Amino acid sequence: MGTRTSLVAAAVPALVLAGLVAAPAHAEFYSIDDPADATASLSDVYGLEANHGTANLLVKVRFNDLVRSSAAGLSVYIDTDRDQRGPEYVLSSGLGDGTDYVLTKADGWHGSDSPVDCDYSARPKWRKDVFRTVISRRCLGTPSTVRVSVKMVDQADGSHPVMDWAPKRHRWSLPMASGLGV
Repeated sequence: MGTRTSLVAAAVPALVLAGLVAAPAHAEFYSIDDPADATASLSDVYGLEANHGTANLLVKVRFNDLVRSSAAGLSVYIDTDRDQRGPEYVLSSGLGDGTDYVLTKADGWHGSDSPVDCDYSARPKWRKDVFRTVISRRCLGTPSTVRVSVKMVDQADGSHPVMDWAPKRHRWSLPMASGLGV
């Protein structure tokens, strides 16, 4: 009985270790909560979710209190080539009523004058305190993996901008392989 128990006790950790080693290096879905670190703005980012599906990249940014009269703006940075420094694309949008959005090729951590002509949409959902964008993978060159980062800038009082990054300033989500349907 002692030998059998020892074999089982040795086999279980070996199977668990094998599962950890064989685990995928990428996910299709990424989600992170963001601390209340931009409390001077109602548009403090509370969370980031991204789903790199077979057809689209879906990004949702959750806020403390998203209001129609917001003077804040949002940039969704998309990295499609980990060998290149910085993002390849930026979706820029206002968070208030009547603002527009545009997907451009990135110029460092900024947008550019090179809009991308493809299928994408973006809109704030004020009642749900969420900004949602859906970008066709064709817009991004159908990459095998993507990473995302977001920045909110609020100039509400005019004296100084309030910024909030998720996950952190110039930092990326985990790489997401294309997979789950969106």
